[in-house]
Formats: sequence, structure tokens, C-alpha cells
Amino acid sequence: NGIELAINERESSRLRTFLQLELNNIATRHVAGQEIFLYMASYAPAFGMLGTVLGLIIMMNNFSSGADISDINYNVAEQFSRLLSGMGLALITTFYGVFLANMIFLPIGGKLKRKSENELMLKNIVLEGIISIHAREHPLLIREKLMTFVSLSKRIG
Repeated sequence: NGIELAINERESSRLRTFLQLELNNIATRHVAGQEIFLYMASYAPAFGMLGTVLGLIIMMNNFSSGADISDINYNVAEQFSRLLSGMGLALITTFYGVFLANMIFLPIGGKLKRKSENELMLKNIVLEGIISIHAREHPLLIREKLMTFVSLSKRIG
């Protein structure tokens, strides 16, 4: 696509504008995909806490359901056991929220961001190469210009 534009387009500035516009559109699409996972990571702990609060409300409601004095069970160990099992069930939603955010959504969002940065860097190198070819620069000069995108350790090695 870029080479076709270089062949058909006479003005170097318009060619750069077209290619840069393509890069900007790619970056916009990539950011939209990253944001989905980053938003999910920010919402997951909140939903976990919501589940915990609802679980605690239900647990307390079940704990105090004996309204009649004759129905009171004086077995404290049994009541304590029910209370703790309900609390454990309520708190597991917080665990799931934090787990999903930090072990799934944030790593996926970060990986998408790194892949996007790498792809955009490569496309930027291609853009500069196409512009240089279009300007009929010498191949050795083009090579030196494009090597500036590569880290020094990779240039030597």
C-alpha cells in the first residue's frame, strides 16, 4: 500500500501525510482494544467488593433470621460456623475481582500495548523507508537513517 502510494504520489509531503494518517488510525484501533481490558481491570475489584457487600448482607440476614425468642438456638459453635462459612463465601468475590484484574485483564492490556508499540515502530520504519525511496535517497543513506530506529546493541550484534 505504501509503495503504491509512493509510485502514484508526486508530492513527498502528501505521501507522508497519507502514511502518517494510516499509522494514526492503526494506533487508534489498538488503543480501543487496550482500553477494553484496562477498563475491565479497573471494574473487576469494584464488582468483587459489591459481591462481598451483598454476601455480607445476606449472611447477616440469615444470621439474624430467628425473630422469635423461642426459636433462638443457643449452640454458639453452630452459629459461629454458619457465620464464618458465609463470610468466606462473601469474601471470595473480592478475591475473584482482584485476581481477574491483576492476573488476567491488566496483563492482557499490557501485552496489547507492547504489541501495538512494536507494530507501530516497525510501521514507522517502513514509513521512513518509503519516504526515503520516494525522495530517491542513496540506499546507504536510507540504511543509516533506518538503523537509527534500532538500538545500538542490536546494530553492533
